[in-house]
Amino acid sequence: MSKTYKTLLFAFGLLLLSSITTYGQKVSFTVDAPNRVEHNAQFRITFTSNSDGDFAGPTFDDFQLLGGPSTSSQTSMSIVNGRTTKNSTKAYTYYLRAVNLGTFRIPSARITVDNKVYKTAELKIEVVKSVNVKNASPQITNPDFKAEGRVFIKSIVSNRNVYLGQPITLTQKLYSVEAIANITDFKEPTLTGFYKENIDIGDLKLSNEVINGVKYSVVVLKKSILFPQKSGNLEISNFDLDVVLKIIQKRKARDRMEQMMYGNVVQYYEHKTIKLKSPKVNITVKELPKNKPADFNGIVGNFDMTATIDKQVLKSNDALNLKIVLRGKGNIGLLDAPKINFPPDFEIYDPKISKNIKRTSTGISGSKTYEYIIIAGNEGDFVIPSFGFSYFNPSSQKYEQCLSKDIPVKVLRGEGGIASSSTGGAVSRDEIKYVGKDIHHIQLNEGDVFTKGKYSFNSLSHFLIMLISPILAILLIIGLKKRGVKQSNKSLMRLKKATKMAKKRLKSASIALKSNDEVIFYEETSKALWGYLADKFAIDLSDLSMDKVKTNLQHKNVPEDQIIEITGLIQRCEFARYAPSEENKGIEDVYTRSIDVISRIEKTLK
Repeated sequence: MSKTYKTLLFAFGLLLLSSITTYGQKVSFTVDAPNRVEHNAQFRITFTSNSDGDFAGPTFDDFQLLGGPSTSSQTSMSIVNGRTTKNSTKAYTYYLRAVNLGTFRIPSARITVDNKVYKTAELKIEVVKSVNVKNASPQITNPDFKAEGRVFIKSIVSNRNVYLGQPITLTQKLYSVEAIANITDFKEPTLTGFYKENIDIGDLKLSNEVINGVKYSVVVLKKSILFPQKSGNLEISNFDLDVVLKIIQKRKARDRMEQMMYGNVVQYYEHKTIKLKSPKVNITVKELPKNKPADFNGIVGNFDMTATIDKQVLKSNDALNLKIVLRGKGNIGLLDAPKINFPPDFEIYDPKISKNIKRTSTGISGSKTYEYIIIAGNEGDFVIPSFGFSYFNPSSQKYEQCLSKDIPVKVLRGEGGIASSSTGGAVSRDEIKYVGKDIHHIQLNEGDVFTKGKYSFNSLSHFLIMLISPILAILLIIGLKKRGVKQSNKSLMRLKKATKMAKKRLKSASIALKSNDEVIFYEETSKALWGYLADKFAIDLSDLSMDKVKTNLQHKNVPEDQIIEITGLIQRCEFARYAPSEENKGIEDVYTRSIDVISRIEKTLK
């Protein structure tokens, strides 16, 4: 065997031995922390592992966490008697402050190495009252550090002189020349006399501002919009904040090794907690001018309004959609639907309301939309009169109005409609009910005139009338009874067929549901519900109304929840028919609920 070959074999053996030594190293996971600390003193806890893994630190519920975990690693290698040993350690350090007196436990930390979990022992730390000890350590503090002017907080408002109800943007900021390690204990200011809405600013972000030639790191802590609720001098009180800063400190070198590496004085970072308080902010709130319009309800800002209908000519018993959009900037949350004096012949459903409101640094803006479904009862020419609302505009410093134009609507006669009068105006239901309660019309014809002194009493005609009248009365009574029986049987037949007809119509709705035809589905479901109620109470569809439905159901002792259920389903179907929207969802739920409510009402009425 050659000498070179022996040398290679020997080197390979050393390498193999070194690998086995390293691989066979046991995992060590330890913790280093003081057993006792003084109250309000800062200290650190270090967890050290000789193997890299997934570290999970403990919770520090009884201490103030100033920072961490900060990680550091160290690797060393030694060769003894030809054996190579490699040691690696990784440390995880937390910086804490003892804020409470007593003895407290800190749970174990965990690290996972090669799918195996290792834990440190639990810590028990005693916090005692601080004792002043002279020359306790060779630490040298930084005498140049002063918090004044180098770190501060303040409240910034968009306007200090406003009208009652005029929005104000409040921004709360932190300014610091020093590095910021943590922000804790944010305490809100007292806002007496204001209504507040918060602005979502997302995560805290760091930016820079230059003030009087000094560059500051700035953090926007919070933004909100304030609405003054009373006039006079109002105050935004100070808010409190604890800030943990990374301050450069100095100390003497502990040994010759530190002297060789860093010199006689070692610089390092210390976490220092500063308690900050912002200045108060005074706001002058002016009363609104005295000449308030009658319809003014506290809206302040700048707004506009649009009102449109989808058709101006329709047939009686058809529907039209009235869409009102209110837009602007200000306290838009207080905006309600304008009061509208609809013609009495129109049946009005509750509006569908949608909102699109944004809260930004510039204030609150957006829109509110009200969509009405209107059923035209009778033919004729109608007008939806002008409507609107009043608001106060701080820019012009006066009250302004948003008004719509008169909206003409022409209703033609449709199936089941009431004919118009000779004068061209439609006869409304209210007018029909009123006839008979007022003074009767003047009789224009003169009637029959008889010759003076001539009488029909005891004449032939008189005896014939006396003879025929009872016979005619008997025949009339028999006819009326037969008619009553027929009508009774007809109502009975309608009553018996009510559920059958409803199920037949709902079957058509089921077919439309399977073919995803929402228009036919809602039409058939509406017919089924209305038809069921009309047949059940023997009421013509043309005379059926929501009020009559509720009255008849209540008279039959139908539970209130079933009444609300069926009327709500009818309104939903009507709205979907006459105001279709891409947002219509849950038609299967409408179908299921319709079958269920008809079945429950049927059981109640039996």
